[in-house]
Amino acid sequence: MASGQHGHRGNGARPYASPTPRPPELFVPRPRVDEFLDGVPVTPVNLVVAPAGSGKTAAAAAWSDRVGRGRRPLRVAWVRGDQTTAIGAQVEAMRCPEQPEGPVVVVIDDVHLLAPESRELLTAILTADPDSVRLLLIGRHEPDLVPISAALTGAVRALPVDVLRFAETEAVELVRAHHPRADADDVAAVLEQADGWAAALVLGSRALAGSSDTADARAALAATRQPVLDYLLHELYETLPPDLTRVLLTTCQQAHVSADEAVLLSGLPEAATLLDSAAAAGLLVTGYRDAADPGTTGWRYHPLLRDLLRRRTAPTGPDWVTVVEAHRRATEAYVDRRDAERAIRHAALTGDLDLQLRVLRSFASELITQRRTEELDAVLAGIPLEIRSRHPDLLVVQAMLLRAQGRIDAAKATTDRVLALDARDLREPVPRDTEAQLALLEVWQARYGWREAGPALARAGRVLGCRHDAEVSAHDLVGLSPMSAAWLTLEMAYFETWLGEFELAAIHIQDVTMYAQQVELPLLTRSTLAGRAMLETVHGAYQSARLTAEAALLIDPEAVPDAASARIHLARGWAFLQELRLPEAEDAVRAFHSTPSGVMDPLMLSFGRLLRACVLAASGGAAEARRLLDTRGDVPQRLPHYIGRLDRQARMLISVGMGDLATVEELGAQMRGAGDESDARLTEALRIGLGGEEPRAVRLLSSMLPDTLGEPVAVSLGAAVARAAMLQRVGTTGSVQAARELVPDLLSRAAPQRLLWILAFGNLISPGFGEMLAANAAGPRPHPYAAEATAGIGALRRSYPEIGRHRDLPFGPDDASAPLTPRELEVLEQLALGGGNADLARALFVSENTVKTHLASIYRKLEVDRRVDALRVARAHGLL
Repeated sequence: MASGQHGHRGNGARPYASPTPRPPELFVPRPRVDEFLDGVPVTPVNLVVAPAGSGKTAAAAAWSDRVGRGRRPLRVAWVRGDQTTAIGAQVEAMRCPEQPEGPVVVVIDDVHLLAPESRELLTAILTADPDSVRLLLIGRHEPDLVPISAALTGAVRALPVDVLRFAETEAVELVRAHHPRADADDVAAVLEQADGWAAALVLGSRALAGSSDTADARAALAATRQPVLDYLLHELYETLPPDLTRVLLTTCQQAHVSADEAVLLSGLPEAATLLDSAAAAGLLVTGYRDAADPGTTGWRYHPLLRDLLRRRTAPTGPDWVTVVEAHRRATEAYVDRRDAERAIRHAALTGDLDLQLRVLRSFASELITQRRTEELDAVLAGIPLEIRSRHPDLLVVQAMLLRAQGRIDAAKATTDRVLALDARDLREPVPRDTEAQLALLEVWQARYGWREAGPALARAGRVLGCRHDAEVSAHDLVGLSPMSAAWLTLEMAYFETWLGEFELAAIHIQDVTMYAQQVELPLLTRSTLAGRAMLETVHGAYQSARLTAEAALLIDPEAVPDAASARIHLARGWAFLQELRLPEAEDAVRAFHSTPSGVMDPLMLSFGRLLRACVLAASGGAAEARRLLDTRGDVPQRLPHYIGRLDRQARMLISVGMGDLATVEELGAQMRGAGDESDARLTEALRIGLGGEEPRAVRLLSSMLPDTLGEPVAVSLGAAVARAAMLQRVGTTGSVQAARELVPDLLSRAAPQRLLWILAFGNLISPGFGEMLAANAAGPRPHPYAAEATAGIGALRRSYPEIGRHRDLPFGPDDASAPLTPRELEVLEQLALGGGNADLARALFVSENTVKTHLASIYRKLEVDRRVDALRVARAHGLL
């Protein structure tokens, strides 16, 4: 395998291949250096540390090329010291036994550029298991990463600096390679000044070779008072062909020069050929190649050459205009190609503020969406503070960037500043993208309660050209970039969901979804799906919301917790609660609370608090759930109507479960005062039925059910469940049969969104409710959802008392010690047939007072205080 080809993973991919430097064609072998490098494969750490211009990289590149092409090729991987991710991947591949084709040696060039995390990784490996790696570290100074333990055990070798100096015979060969016409005086002059260092030997040779008068050139070289390398660089530069100097000048700001950028910046179609020739000649230009492609993939300039070029292209340098024009040309090309990162980087290098603003307006949203914010940070940091802090366009970009980075306080302060500017301070006309970003920031602030909702939404609607009426739903986006329009539309949808304007929110979510499907922007797609999942949750389509949320989760499972994560976990948590999958619901609650609080808007905070309370109640912690709801925390005091309604519904369910009928009555009054008549009627029926008047409750529920069409599922299904449970509480043969006949309808209502939690509400009303579901599941014509519903409700844990339930009596159906007299059993049988005390008296031919006496005795012996409970206990013990 050739040098730099780093093997494959098991799936055939080549994740470890990276560009390898090509040795110059005019390379002189150096036996002493090669002897050291040949020992690299048997030593954990090998250091080649020397100043710039000593020929370190060229020598290592020649060795790497030689061992990679030998009879038994050695696999060598090259990475730069600033490539943190690549260093980790290459070292992992080298150490992993499951990667037999991984690199044998990893070369880290420019090791002095190591990031702290890379340094910590290598130090940890060399401390724990130094023999698992073979590293060649090349740099200008020794890296502080080798532990003393590794050095003491002989795991480290360092090439002496003097060995890097060219021996006299090597130096003479190098001088003649670059200056074939050199005579003995020329060679001696170069050797005297170069002192054995590679860069000085090359530059001196080429300076003399390019001189028209070698004698004068030798004299000038001997007499210079400048540092010799600086002098020789200038001399060499003057001898270079004009086209090559143009390529070097216009590309010197690039850390790595690609063929495309070399042509684009220089304006010369032959730019790549010129750089290849310079690299082959060893003119402080190094070419890089990929293992899979023998051609050159790019070039890097030696630090000495780059310093010279950058001095010439500085604002005060002689070639400043040339480089500005080059970067302006590149900016326009990358704007046309929609290459945001390169367009912004080249615009910054022009120093042209107007150009930078135009590019920032066009691409800020795109870069933020792609989570590539470093370029934005760099551009903004390069603009003087006195301009950056007052210019509206720059303030908008800065606010957008801070918001995307989760720095909410700073984003709010910057947004306040730009929104407070007088309209006349903005240039006319205001670009639509800037207006869209301003509108987005205003809607964002309104969503958090920091600004008025009406003006914010009106402004956003004007920018988007919203038209939503009975005939058409459309936007006017002429002159507005799709990305800016998408984020503003999504921000509006978030806010409209909070405000309860669900139809508009659904329209806007759908519009962004259609755009997101056309572009590969994971953050936008994920955020859109999360917003849709939240909207579906608000509508009660819980399982649909879970599927949407899990689709969003799959887009980037390792994403840093953000606002989209919070919406995803909320939707999943509510769906799991409805299915009574309580452990998963609790996990979703924990994941939701791991999201930074700064990105939580009021909708998320409100739904998160309600979800946590409902999960607590379903898990048996009703009292704790009630305390949580009473402690509002960060939730706004003024809630949209539908959230307040959901809050009251949750409190009602908890109060019913706790048997707190006084609170149930109070909640009913609150519901009626809020205009939620269906909720109030349901709550009133529950209070009446649980208070002992089950037949009346059944009548109330039956009368209200036709009016629940279009009401939230908690009301419509809740009322149907309550009616069936109340019928069972009545306890007569007819009422129990009527309740059982309603079970298929309940299951059909609950099945589509798997609303087990609302079905389980029946158990709070009548402990035998679950038995009705089980009877249906075991019957001859079971409902398809009956078995699953029975299992789910049966697994529900309860830790609070059930209304109307009493302790077991100390006798069974055939027990002679049963305390009821024959006459009391007759009264009990008549009681089971229904009717009031007068009906019982007529049937038994006794007075009503006698019936009351018998009933009092029956209640006392069965330890109940109501006829419905007496019938239930009697049936449970076989007395009926």
